[in-house]
Amino acid sequence: MTAQFDDTFRYRDRDYSIAGISEGELFDISVFGLKPSMASTACWRGYLAVFALVESHLVLDTLHVNLLRPGDGRRRFERQEGPIINGVAPSPQKKSPPKEDLDELDFFNNHYDGLSYQLKYSGGILLADGFIQSLYVHMGFHPAWKYTTVIELVFDAGILKGEFDRSDRMAEVREMVTKSPKAGSSSEMPTRKEIEQFVERAFDRSYRR
Repeated sequence: MTAQFDDTFRYRDRDYSIAGISEGELFDISVFGLKPSMASTACWRGYLAVFALVESHLVLDTLHVNLLRPGDGRRRFERQEGPIINGVAPSPQKKSPPKEDLDELDFFNNHYDGLSYQLKYSGGILLADGFIQSLYVHMGFHPAWKYTTVIELVFDAGILKGEFDRSDRMAEVREMVTKSPKAGSSSEMPTRKEIEQFVERAFDRSYRR
């Protein structure tokens, strides 16, 4: 298993990782007629999203997605061009200067920039920054308590209704988790059920408000 790429939220000229969503998902990619293919072991779902605020309204600003179709015989699969979304056609390459080393965006073959697609989500979103590297786990999405800065934004039908600094609360949770006996190694092997529960939690970004 591999740690998964985080979606991003651009808020007040700063990029945050999305570390928690209280009510399901922020949007359903199938409404665009897209069927993503796994981009890498670090992105099983096949897409990466960037969200933002436009006049206090939640929008999907950028979408990177991996779309494939059967190849012509010389290759098993080839790029499938995605549809136009909110007036934006996808680019096959990311809009950034070329680099010698691969980064996460190189795993996607359709890039939608400047979508400004309004969302009707109601609930909370946890924005996180300052990941604590000593808490890294090579699986799933990292929870909010593994970050030093956590901000909760609360929406009603896509409109921002409140902002709360949850950094101190996450520090309290972090202390409880790291000092728990279960956080350390154990001489007993975990059961199959415990392993399944751990994997399920690792890929679940939901939280209760």
